[in-house]
Amino acid sequence: MSAQFSASMPNLEQVPRFHRRFPPLVMSLEELAGTGKHTFPRKKILVREQTSDSILHFDAGHPSLDHDPVQMPVSQFWPGCDNSARFLKLSQRRRWKRRTSVPDATNAHGVSLFSHALAASSSTAGLQSTECVSSSDSSDNLFSVKSEVKYSKLFSIEYHDTYKIVNNLSTNNTYALYQCGSTKPDIKNIDAFIPIPVSSAAAWSTSAAMFIEALGVQDHVKNLGTAPSIVSACLQELLEDVIKPFDEGNSTSTDEQEQSNAVVFSMPGGEDTNTTNTVVSTEYLEPSALGRSEWIKFFAVFFNAEERANTAFESIESNYDCFTKKAGEEYDDLRPVVAWTSYAGPTEYNNNTAYWQISFADYKYDLVRDAGARMLNTTGAQATMFSTAAAFLDALEEVDIVIDESFVSYSYDELLKNYGVKDPSKSTYSWVTASRVFRPDRLQSTAGGLDWFEAPVAFADALLQDVIGVAHPKFVKDGYQPIWFRNLADNEPVVVVSASNCTDMYAQRKDPAESCSSLTFQEANPDDEDYEGVDENQTDDLIYDISKSEIINESDSDSSDGAFLSVNALQAAVAVAFVALCAAM
Repeated sequence: MSAQFSASMPNLEQVPRFHRRFPPLVMSLEELAGTGKHTFPRKKILVREQTSDSILHFDAGHPSLDHDPVQMPVSQFWPGCDNSARFLKLSQRRRWKRRTSVPDATNAHGVSLFSHALAASSSTAGLQSTECVSSSDSSDNLFSVKSEVKYSKLFSIEYHDTYKIVNNLSTNNTYALYQCGSTKPDIKNIDAFIPIPVSSAAAWSTSAAMFIEALGVQDHVKNLGTAPSIVSACLQELLEDVIKPFDEGNSTSTDEQEQSNAVVFSMPGGEDTNTTNTVVSTEYLEPSALGRSEWIKFFAVFFNAEERANTAFESIESNYDCFTKKAGEEYDDLRPVVAWTSYAGPTEYNNNTAYWQISFADYKYDLVRDAGARMLNTTGAQATMFSTAAAFLDALEEVDIVIDESFVSYSYDELLKNYGVKDPSKSTYSWVTASRVFRPDRLQSTAGGLDWFEAPVAFADALLQDVIGVAHPKFVKDGYQPIWFRNLADNEPVVVVSASNCTDMYAQRKDPAESCSSLTFQEANPDDEDYEGVDENQTDDLIYDISKSEIINESDSDSSDGAFLSVNALQAAVAVAFVALCAAM
């Protein structure tokens, strides 16, 4: 079965000037297909008006090339969007040509891009070179504390006496950060020259905001995007009186807000033509959980906060390693099979064609393996999409745990109906009989934003702890209540986080993970109801062979049957559907 989409390409010259300046972003077809190399071709497709932009959403809460589409509340990134849509809607400003100009000490509005010291309200503990230098000492080595990249594949940092070079390797952007007061380095092919430490910053994504809070430099943040979707209690409190949300419905106002900051952290496609202080971050594209969390070092270099970043990440790394070791020791002989799934019902956005998906994103594979569980996988794909519920259920036949990431938050009964399970009392699926169906939506903002796309990116150890709690519910003797996952089958409620939950809005964000070394792991009992149907002494991934519709132990097949939609073909088809939607508006 193949999806049928038809559309006529709109003439981009007919797009209103305002929308060419403040356009929506949809990945080009070759980007949607993905190359596995995390590259971003610069050609994009404009598809809709600013108030109702659409983008096929990939993994981890952000648009990505190589990871699986995951449905999520549209309010997570653009609260003004139509919440009935099945696909994430996102509006972003777009850079149409490579910038060649560089900022001076003041921007176009005469606002200073840096101060002679960090804000007085901020503690300088863990910060270096907080004062501007004079020309007489500008040749000194100013950065005694450096950050080294260990896990992340998508950024790099180079240190020189008075400046740093930061590269986003996924977007091919390069930034020169030079100590305020020193001579701006004479370097070619730089996307932005930014004096540091920056005294003011803005962020468009919730994960970038979380890294800033994890560094304890949120007192320098002036503006945040998608503000209603932010779950952090203290960022919510700051948004009440201190931090101003971007005026996302007014392009001129947003321009002024961006230009009043020393740096604006954006997502690919969000760079503003009229500003030269935009920095693109792509932490959500990292293929490993620790690699995502290591982006704290990327953000730290702008604030000269390397010591804080190094300390925080070393703690996360150590705790993560401890959890991995203990889970491997205790659960090596009893590893349940985990499937990350989602359902998209028929809507105008997918040509009224429902599909079901199983995700195999690299970081999820690492988490499942490190949690003492096994990953349901197919033959080498990052995601597998099915056009029938029957084929989808066939792939889930040997699965023990389902983690549902569908866009719509629904009840357990609705999930079973959407998945095609007609009579759960007669079901033989262990994830049904053992009631082990989870959703990562326990923590939410009052507007419905999910913390799943926020704190877990920064705290890989807490995320691993949660996955262990899903795979082995009694892994600690006193019991464990997951931070982000809730058992949908048990009708566990969501937890709404508000500003009233904040105790110190300027404090450095604490890692929510338990100290692994202080925990006593409880040995898994094969007779426990939590392990109903789990095969013992199985350690390899469970590989579903699409061509044969059976379980095999090796991934050497790349063909598909009629009930399977390849991820590349479906992504391309959805992109064309979006273009058709634009033409119809």
